[in-house]
Amino acid sequence: VAFALTASAQTKVIAHRGYWDCPGSAQNSITSLQLADKIGCYGSEFDVHLTSDNVIVVHHDPTVDKTPIQTSPYKAIKKATLKNGEHVPTLEQYLKAGQKLTTKLILEIKKQKVSSHEDSLVDETVAMVKKYNLQDRTEYISFSGRACERLHAIAPNAKVYYLNGDWAPQTIKDKGLSGIDYDGKVLALHPEWIKQCHDLGLAVNVWTINDLNDINGFIKEGVDFITTNKPVEALKLARPLDR
Repeated sequence: VAFALTASAQTKVIAHRGYWDCPGSAQNSITSLQLADKIGCYGSEFDVHLTSDNVIVVHHDPTVDKTPIQTSPYKAIKKATLKNGEHVPTLEQYLKAGQKLTTKLILEIKKQKVSSHEDSLVDETVAMVKKYNLQDRTEYISFSGRACERLHAIAPNAKVYYLNGDWAPQTIKDKGLSGIDYDGKVLALHPEWIKQCHDLGLAVNVWTINDLNDINGFIKEGVDFITTNKPVEALKLARPLDR
């Protein structure tokens, strides 16, 4: 019976920085979010930073065209364009677009250089998610343990996953987090963590898995989520055969 339950648990697919590996899209663009929703991903992952004048922007790198986000005002980056011609979106613009969709918003709080700035990013992000009534569709991830603990403290019902790979499952459980979201190389070194997490009631996400053999391998290992730049291919592998 236990095996049957495990076998029927379906691995879900998260598009890394949205679905961008196609014409007309770009990483962390609103289009990439809309396309991840259109192809049926469980979630679309994206990254946020905070400008010096407290505007939250969706961008992976700490700089936009060599302009550092954290120490620059929003006006210094607002006209910068992504490769598909879109401007770098603010979190507010991103959430407004997300309201019209069904895919989960997998929101990464990027580490900020100054702790107080990072705290502000966490607090203002949670407040904005609440403003747009997207609490049930937003899940948080971060490499910053501090950010994860703060997220859990101020949004105790939110799902929060740690990215950095150096906390064992019991530590994650003790801190009240929802699970691990670890590099595939980390789970290859610690395959036992998958079962340990599940035994503790924690979820397991693995990133960023693009090789189809690796995707298939992690599905067989029973991970809950795979974050990938190849969401179309991953969805084909993750969906159980129609019986």
